[in-house]
Amino acid sequence: MSGGFRAVVFDLDGVLWDGEPVYYAAFNTVLEPLGHHLPESEYDEIMGLSVEAAWEWVLNRFDISESAEPFYRAYDKAVLEVLKEPIEPLPGVRELVAKLRDRGIRIAVASASLRQWVDATLDGIGLRTEFETTVSASEVEHAKPAPDLYAKAAERLGIPPDECLAVEDTTAGIASAKAAGLFAIQLRAASTALPPIAEADLVIDDYSQFDLSLLDGAE
Repeated sequence: MSGGFRAVVFDLDGVLWDGEPVYYAAFNTVLEPLGHHLPESEYDEIMGLSVEAAWEWVLNRFDISESAEPFYRAYDKAVLEVLKEPIEPLPGVRELVAKLRDRGIRIAVASASLRQWVDATLDGIGLRTEFETTVSASEVEHAKPAPDLYAKAAERLGIPPDECLAVEDTTAGIASAKAAGLFAIQLRAASTALPPIAEADLVIDDYSQFDLSLLDGAE
């Protein structure tokens, strides 16, 4: 395991806050008027995917042949309604962000969520101004597990991908970070934490296990 990384790129949901339960509930808010319910045990299949890819999976799952656009709109409305409420980051997030900034480590967000959700979430947890750049699924051609989001984040930071760390919680996210050339850490702190992902370069259970010695100039 090499050190000297100059930047940390965070996923958002399940990494900076425990967001997946919100998205899971929003799926069922949209589905229940149609008489459908997505079991929690199946939600792992779509965690970390773009909204479009997730809904494609869900509509296929329930054999719904209608246009996806009304589902996107209803889902967007349901999520934004929840994001109006106060949001708490995962334990240790604020402290780690402060330590990284103190050390001159560049930090960014790369999220498969829509731009309006990313902004609303970061506003809600009071961290929007802490990140040098944020990249959402709205700004790239292909969402996770494609490398686009992490490649774009590294490009905006002006740091080669192999000098960046990614903090992720899903299989699609780890695949995205690795495909872009980043060192990928799986964080298992959220309520929807997956079992250790073999493809991750490092697995940690919470931010107290984040190894600052991996970073360039860390004490």
